[in-house]
Amino acid sequence: MIKNINIFPDFQALTDAVVERFITIANQSVMARNFFFAALSGGSTPKPIYQALSAPVNQDRLPWQDIHLFWGDERHVPQEHPESNYRMVKENLLDFVAIPEINIHRVPTEMDPRLAAFYYEEKLRQYFEGAWPHFDLVLLGMGKDGHTASLFPNSPGLNEEHRWFIANRLPNATGWRLTLTKNAINAARHILILVQGSSKANMLFEVLCGDINPYEKPVQMIAPMDGHLDWMVDDEAASQLPEDYVSIQA
Repeated sequence: MIKNINIFPDFQALTDAVVERFITIANQSVMARNFFFAALSGGSTPKPIYQALSAPVNQDRLPWQDIHLFWGDERHVPQEHPESNYRMVKENLLDFVAIPEINIHRVPTEMDPRLAAFYYEEKLRQYFEGAWPHFDLVLLGMGKDGHTASLFPNSPGLNEEHRWFIANRLPNATGWRLTLTKNAINAARHILILVQGSSKANMLFEVLCGDINPYEKPVQMIAPMDGHLDWMVDDEAASQLPEDYVSIQA
């Protein structure tokens, strides 16, 4: 595994860097394997990234006919719901680019959550051969509680060793999330973990510099089997890291 911690002076610089990384990996993947398979993240941090990718200046830099978009996790809400990750991506990216409809693979949240997870895993198996799905790129965030995708602290989904995609209970047990498992994520060729803002600073320090306790800090479970992991962090989120903790390669 190659791991890099990249710290940017502000959120705009982080966004610009992720956009360039997305475009580069997409084009390299299409040249090498004819397709680009990406698992997208929800939340506020990737929203401006999707907006930038949909801008005219960048649209023509991407081979949309050969791009397949999946979701790394999703809330169990209707696709029109304000909290839907699919809706956020649709309104900020999909509505503006010439990606074929057949290349957009949303999670079927109209189903029972367990059935939706099984259905989505079968969908993934149509595109990936082998024991695990080898996404070209997985975009992730990190919550203030150390969760990533919808893998929450001490949740049942952290123990899954065989499935690719599961229904996982929220910590308060009042709802469901649908998510890639840790092993499915770790099979990716490239993983970007995006962390922005001072509210994440304490947890980022605990994750990168504190004790290894992945059941309390699930993002620590992200360790590619044979790929690249890049932490993309703005200066506010990195404010508690050691001063020399900039673009360290391990």
